[in-house]
Formats: sequence, structure tokens, C-alpha cells
Amino acid sequence: MPAIFSFLISFMYCGLLWVLHHLAMHFVRHLQIILVWLNLVFLMSISTMPFSCGLLGHFLHNRAAQEIYFGNMFVAAALLALQWLVARKKKLINDDDPQAVRLMGQRLLFFPAGLGAAMVASYFNPLAGSYAFIVVLLASRLWQRKWQRSQTTNL
Repeated sequence: MPAIFSFLISFMYCGLLWVLHHLAMHFVRHLQIILVWLNLVFLMSISTMPFSCGLLGHFLHNRAAQEIYFGNMFVAAALLALQWLVARKKKLINDDDPQAVRLMGQRLLFFPAGLGAAMVASYFNPLAGSYAFIVVLLASRLWQRKWQRSQTTNL
């Protein structure tokens, strides 16, 4: 049962990263070679998910398995955020809708923060990592909705 559960969670997470990747690339006007290479490294980090997922499924209560799992997810999320930051720095982002661009950047930066919290929490308690990740993502989503409402009322 833990192996199936870790597979489902990992599949949902990879699917979420895939959706965020597509949403982020929607804002990119054109590509440069640096973005292509970052994307390849991002895909490499995604391709290691079956290993870390299997490890977690077999050793759910093991601190090292949790660290490897959340570390793998952190690297993938950080690489996706890095693609966004590089595209912004190189002025490759179409900012016709500045609020949508800001929201996309926030979404991409919240994931590495949540996974960093999960890595720290799982060091102290193997199961606390999942809870920390969920709490950080829920808190960031609530903050984002509040921020979005305040931006809408200021217009």
C-alpha cells in the first residue's frame, strides 16, 4: 500500500509540474539555448522520480528515503523556477498581463520553498515532511488568493 500511495502522490506532483511548466512557457515569447538546457536538466530530474518514489514506497518511515524523495522533488521545482527566473532576466517573458506574470512567478517559487520545508521537517521526523509541504503550499495558495483579491480591488 505505501508503494501505491507514493506512486500516486508522485504522479500527481509530476503532473502538477508538467502543468506549471506549460503555463510558464505560455508566457515565454521565444527560447534561448540556456532555457533549452535548463529544460533538459529539469526533465532529467523528473526522470529520476521513479527511483525516489520507489525508495519512498519501500522505506516510508526512513529519514534517508524521505530526504532523497523531497530532495528530488526540490531539485525539479527549483529547476522549473530557475527557468522562469532566467527567462525574466533575459526579458523573454511576454508581460502584457503583469498580474498574471507575477502570479505565475509566485506559483513557481512557492514549490521550492514548500519542498525545502519538507526536507527540513523530514530530517527531524520522517513523516513530518509531507505535512510541512502541504502546509506551506496551502498557506502560499491562501496568501496568493488574498494578494490577487487586493490587486483586483486596487484596480
